[in-house]
Amino acid sequence: MAKEDNYWSFPLRVSDGAQRLFNDLVRQPWQCNRELRSWYPSVDFYENDDAFILEADLPGVKPEDVQVEIVDTELILRGRRIVQHGAADGRFHTIERLTGQFVRSLALPHSVNREAIEVEFNDGVLRVIIGKLSSGIAELPAG
Repeated sequence: MAKEDNYWSFPLRVSDGAQRLFNDLVRQPWQCNRELRSWYPSVDFYENDDAFILEADLPGVKPEDVQVEIVDTELILRGRRIVQHGAADGRFHTIERLTGQFVRSLALPHSVNREAIEVEFNDGVLRVIIGKLSSGIAELPAG
Protein backbone atom coordinates (compact mmCIF):
# COMPACT_ATOMS: atom_id res chain seq x y z
CA MET A 1 0.00 0.00 0.00
CA ALA A 2 1.42 3.35 -0.99
CA LYS A 3 2.02 5.97 1.68
CA GLU A 4 -0.58 8.33 0.21
CA ASP A 5 -3.26 5.58 0.59
CA ASN A 6 -2.95 5.84 4.39
CA TYR A 7 -4.65 9.25 4.51
CA TRP A 8 -8.35 9.75 4.92
CA SER A 9 -9.99 11.79 2.21
CA PHE A 10 -9.10 15.18 3.65
CA PRO A 11 -9.35 18.13 1.28
CA LEU A 12 -5.60 18.70 1.77
CA ARG A 13 -2.70 16.52 2.62
CA VAL A 14 -1.57 16.66 6.24
CA SER A 15 1.71 15.67 7.78
CA ASP A 16 2.12 12.32 9.56
CA GLY A 17 2.42 14.16 12.90
CA ALA A 18 -0.83 16.06 12.35
CA GLN A 19 -2.56 12.85 11.28
CA ARG A 20 -1.38 11.04 14.47
CA LEU A 21 -2.60 13.93 16.61
CA PHE A 22 -6.00 13.84 14.88
CA ASN A 23 -6.24 10.05 15.34
CA ASP A 24 -5.34 10.33 19.04
CA LEU A 25 -8.01 12.97 19.60
CA VAL A 26 -10.67 10.90 17.83
CA ARG A 27 -9.80 7.60 19.50
CA GLN A 28 -9.17 8.71 23.08
CA PRO A 29 -10.39 12.25 23.73
CA TRP A 30 -9.15 13.88 26.93
CA GLN A 31 -7.22 10.77 27.95
CA CYS A 32 -4.53 12.69 29.83
CA ASN A 33 -6.93 15.33 31.20
CA ARG A 34 -9.83 13.08 32.19
CA GLU A 35 -10.11 14.71 35.63
CA LEU A 36 -10.97 18.01 33.93
CA ARG A 37 -14.08 16.57 32.27
CA SER A 38 -17.34 17.01 34.08
CA TRP A 39 -20.04 14.38 34.25
CA TYR A 40 -23.55 15.50 33.34
CA PRO A 41 -26.19 12.80 33.69
CA SER A 42 -28.75 12.64 30.90
CA VAL A 43 -32.19 13.91 31.89
CA ASP A 44 -35.70 14.06 30.48
CA PHE A 45 -38.06 16.75 31.73
CA TYR A 46 -41.70 16.59 30.67
CA GLU A 47 -45.22 17.15 31.95
CA ASN A 48 -48.58 15.46 32.00
CA ASP A 49 -51.94 16.84 33.12
CA ASP A 50 -51.08 16.63 36.83
CA ALA A 51 -47.31 17.01 37.19
CA PHE A 52 -43.88 17.93 35.86
CA ILE A 53 -41.56 14.93 35.75
CA LEU A 54 -37.77 14.74 35.71
CA GLU A 55 -36.08 11.44 34.91
CA ALA A 56 -32.30 11.22 35.21
CA ASP A 57 -30.00 8.34 34.30
CA LEU A 58 -27.74 7.76 37.30
CA PRO A 59 -26.11 4.35 36.85
CA GLY A 60 -23.76 3.46 39.67
CA VAL A 61 -25.01 6.29 41.89
CA LYS A 62 -26.20 5.43 45.39
CA PRO A 63 -29.49 7.02 46.49
CA GLU A 64 -27.76 8.58 49.51
CA ASP A 65 -25.35 10.35 47.12
CA VAL A 66 -28.14 12.30 45.35
CA GLN A 67 -29.78 15.54 46.44
CA VAL A 68 -32.83 17.12 44.81
CA GLU A 69 -33.98 20.62 45.76
CA ILE A 70 -35.97 23.52 44.45
CA VAL A 71 -34.26 26.89 44.80
CA ASP A 72 -36.24 29.90 43.60
CA THR A 73 -37.44 28.82 40.15
CA GLU A 74 -34.94 26.03 39.55
CA LEU A 75 -34.86 22.31 40.16
CA ILE A 76 -31.32 21.40 41.18
CA LEU A 77 -30.00 17.85 41.01
CA ARG A 78 -26.67 17.21 42.77
CA GLY A 79 -24.75 14.09 43.44
CA ARG A 80 -21.65 12.04 42.92
CA ARG A 81 -20.64 8.76 41.38
CA ILE A 82 -17.64 6.75 42.44
CA VAL A 83 -16.63 3.93 40.10
CA GLN A 84 -14.27 1.36 41.51
CA HIS A 85 -11.78 0.41 38.81
CA GLY A 86 -10.58 -3.22 38.61
CA ALA A 87 -7.84 -5.20 40.23
CA ALA A 88 -4.54 -3.62 41.24
CA ASP A 89 -2.55 -6.06 39.10
CA GLY A 90 -4.61 -5.49 35.92
CA ARG A 91 -3.94 -3.05 33.08
CA PHE A 92 -6.70 -0.90 31.63
CA HIS A 93 -6.96 -0.39 27.91
CA THR A 94 -9.93 2.00 28.04
CA ILE A 95 -11.57 3.94 30.86
CA GLU A 96 -14.64 5.86 29.75
CA ARG A 97 -16.95 5.84 32.77
CA LEU A 98 -16.70 9.25 34.36
CA THR A 99 -16.79 9.70 38.10
CA GLY A 100 -17.06 12.60 40.45
CA GLN A 101 -19.61 15.20 41.35
CA PHE A 102 -22.34 16.52 39.09
CA VAL A 103 -24.88 19.33 39.18
CA ARG A 104 -27.84 19.75 36.85
CA SER A 105 -30.15 22.73 37.04
CA LEU A 106 -33.46 23.10 35.23
CA ALA A 107 -35.78 26.10 35.09
CA LEU A 108 -39.22 25.30 36.46
CA PRO A 109 -42.52 26.70 35.23
CA HIS A 110 -44.38 29.00 37.63
CA SER A 111 -47.20 26.48 37.99
CA VAL A 112 -45.23 23.96 40.11
CA ASN A 113 -46.56 23.02 43.51
CA ARG A 114 -43.50 23.05 45.79
CA GLU A 115 -45.47 21.14 48.44
CA ALA A 116 -46.23 18.18 46.16
CA ILE A 117 -42.92 16.49 45.35
CA GLU A 118 -42.25 12.77 45.09
CA VAL A 119 -38.87 11.16 44.44
CA GLU A 120 -38.31 7.59 43.24
CA PHE A 121 -35.00 5.85 42.51
CA ASN A 122 -35.16 2.50 40.72
CA ASP A 123 -32.62 0.62 38.57
CA GLY A 124 -30.32 3.64 38.25
CA VAL A 125 -33.09 6.03 37.17
CA LEU A 126 -34.10 8.93 39.40
CA ARG A 127 -37.67 10.13 38.93
CA VAL A 128 -38.82 13.42 40.46
CA ILE A 129 -42.54 14.17 40.23
CA ILE A 130 -43.60 17.75 41.02
CA GLY A 131 -47.33 18.44 41.17
CA LYS A 132 -48.91 21.34 39.37
CA LEU A 133 -50.78 24.12 41.10
CA SER A 134 -54.49 24.00 40.39
CA SER A 135 -55.61 26.75 38.10
CA GLY A 136 -58.48 27.67 40.39
CA ILE A 137 -60.91 27.29 37.50
CA ALA A 138 -63.47 24.56 37.97
CA GLU A 139 -63.96 22.45 34.88
CA LEU A 140 -67.56 21.89 33.97
CA PRO A 141 -68.64 18.37 33.16
CA ALA A 142 -69.25 17.69 29.49
CA GLY A 143 -72.85 17.45 28.40
